[in-house]
Amino acid sequence: MDFSKRTFRNLVNQSNKMIESWYSQKIRGEKIYENKTPSEIKKVFSLEEKNKQCKPEDVLSHLDNNLLKYSNFNPSPNYYGYITGSGNQIGIIGEFLKSALNQNNLKWHSAPANTEIEKICIDWISKFIGYYNKKNAGVFVSGGSVANLMNIAIIRKIKGHNSINKDGIYGSKTMRIYVSTESHSSIDKAMDILGLGINNLVKIEVDNEFKLQPKLLREKIREDLNKNLLPIGVIGTAGTTNTGSIDPLDAISKICEDFNLWFMVDAAYGGPAASLSSYKKKFKGLDKADSILINPHKWLFVPFEVACVIVKNKDHLKKTFSLIPEYLQGGTEIEERDDLMNYSIQLSKDFKALKVWMTIKTFGYSKIKRSINNDIDMARYAYEIAKKDPLFQPLHYPELSILCFKYLSNSPKVSDSLLNKKITDMVEEDGRIFLSGTKINNENVLRINCVNHRRERQDIDFLFKVLRDIAKIAEEKIKNH
Repeated sequence: MDFSKRTFRNLVNQSNKMIESWYSQKIRGEKIYENKTPSEIKKVFSLEEKNKQCKPEDVLSHLDNNLLKYSNFNPSPNYYGYITGSGNQIGIIGEFLKSALNQNNLKWHSAPANTEIEKICIDWISKFIGYYNKKNAGVFVSGGSVANLMNIAIIRKIKGHNSINKDGIYGSKTMRIYVSTESHSSIDKAMDILGLGINNLVKIEVDNEFKLQPKLLREKIREDLNKNLLPIGVIGTAGTTNTGSIDPLDAISKICEDFNLWFMVDAAYGGPAASLSSYKKKFKGLDKADSILINPHKWLFVPFEVACVIVKNKDHLKKTFSLIPEYLQGGTEIEERDDLMNYSIQLSKDFKALKVWMTIKTFGYSKIKRSINNDIDMARYAYEIAKKDPLFQPLHYPELSILCFKYLSNSPKVSDSLLNKKITDMVEEDGRIFLSGTKINNENVLRINCVNHRRERQDIDFLFKVLRDIAKIAEEKIKNH
């Protein structure tokens, strides 16, 4: 299944031209969302049950003609949906090189450079955000959902009863974990998967700035102790998905210390902002966390997918995930070798660290920080526009790079909530920009996430121009319905 050197070189060059074309066409000035239907996509990419062999040049040509046409182009600064990082071009090359090596990082001797580069990157990220000590350890995983699952598995193992690995959670006290009402849904999912139960994820109400309220947290823990329940951990969020708010981490850490609970910080999105000197105060208490998660594929601008789990004490990670069968014993007699399978739920594990290392090595500490700072500036520029324009209303001041706002209806017959839901739907039909709606205080609103090193003020201006265009049509459609 290999090609000749010449054919392979030509295919690489053909792929190169495709990527160059995507970036020259789609960064600005064209639709980034094509609004195709599932049936249209299936028709273009369908495979026969007994598919015939094709020339690789023809396969690439087919993709050149169709793939971009049926995909979002997330690297564009006109993409504001979810918390989707912009990626970077040296990371693209890293993905290409990683695939050529085809290493499986389950054991040190199966992927020596891979293993050491991953450890180097984890150390660098820990130092970058101010969460480093000599006993730190971590691993790269796919994304925040797996990272949250692993973190909660660690909490369950370390703070649950001693025989949990053999007997499970059966017969033990009901374990409780605490988060704010703004926490990520993957935490609920992890509670379900791990058998702890979604009802035992206690949601603490937030204040007017969408931050967990420590007083209510303390009261709820005491209440559960009086009910003979077993509180085991608290999860603070450093950059909520809805609004980018940072929980009072220092206050939460003190509560965890008082009740002997595990303190975890979900810094999947916001964590890199802790590197900014002007933000140190907002992240006070992060260094006291027993474990954290952070996603380099978000605010370190690395291409998808790569997240990481980092623990303060390496032994806790190993105690939770290490299990070595006979067929994986090889190489374990050499002490300085560290098998990363002992720190993760994964055995099969690709070389995610290469694109992280190449990004850090190429762009450097200062440029990455400047790009993070620029994203915050872009969100605040959008806030100022929404504040000054009588057609819009910002719903909060952006603490990080997320802003929620709404378009105000001009008609008493059309509610703001209905209108903003219609605008969100019509954004897809229009295709010039992409954003996701959300709900704030049970009302449909618009939400933008500014995590893209390419974004400039002209892009924010374009965003509001498109929204004004769409909103006028949306309001007319609702009134005439």
